[in-house]
Amino acid sequence: MQHRLAGREALLSSQQSETKVVLDELWTWLEQSRIIPSIRVAENLPAACASPAKIVFLMFGTPLTIADLVARLKDAGKLPIVNMDLLSGLARDAAAIEFLSKTGALGIISTHQDTLRAARSHGMLAVQRTFAIDSVAVANSFRTLDHFLPDVIELLPAIAAPLIIPMLRPIRPGLPVIGCGLIRSLMQVDELVRQGVAAVSVSNPSLWIV
Repeated sequence: MQHRLAGREALLSSQQSETKVVLDELWTWLEQSRIIPSIRVAENLPAACASPAKIVFLMFGTPLTIADLVARLKDAGKLPIVNMDLLSGLARDAAAIEFLSKTGALGIISTHQDTLRAARSHGMLAVQRTFAIDSVAVANSFRTLDHFLPDVIELLPAIAAPLIIPMLRPIRPGLPVIGCGLIRSLMQVDELVRQGVAAVSVSNPSLWIV
């Protein structure tokens, strides 16, 4: 029993150490990924691998394909972050998170804090997807930060970020915000970064050039 407890403590210590290393590098990676390729179909994987971005979001996959998708991105020097809510055939439970951690995924995107807590326990980045559809939704999202603080917020739509960031900064000054949705041009990306967005995730491969 003592051996098992000691082994678990060592594992938790190792996972916490890995998480710290990831967080120490996070802002550097975001600076290298002002436009984050958000891959929704397998046909766009080669374009994401060829892009200058360091981080790539995987928005699809199944238990049969996700390990290969992650491996191909890592072979291209990318850091894959998987949207857990959009995968097929995987529950949002601890076993699924452990499976994804073993594929080598850097982090998990989800709207569910229990899923993100599980990701954190496995040394993975926790990216909370948040929808700014109205003032009530924004207020509720801010309240959830009192219970669990993710490593990154992915805010949808991206064009709402200039309104939300000034409200967020007084309470969470160091929390990176990634914008997502309704991005049509590089000019939009430049303006969002100027207004405090750390990066923008984009599904249109023609914009994966910065």
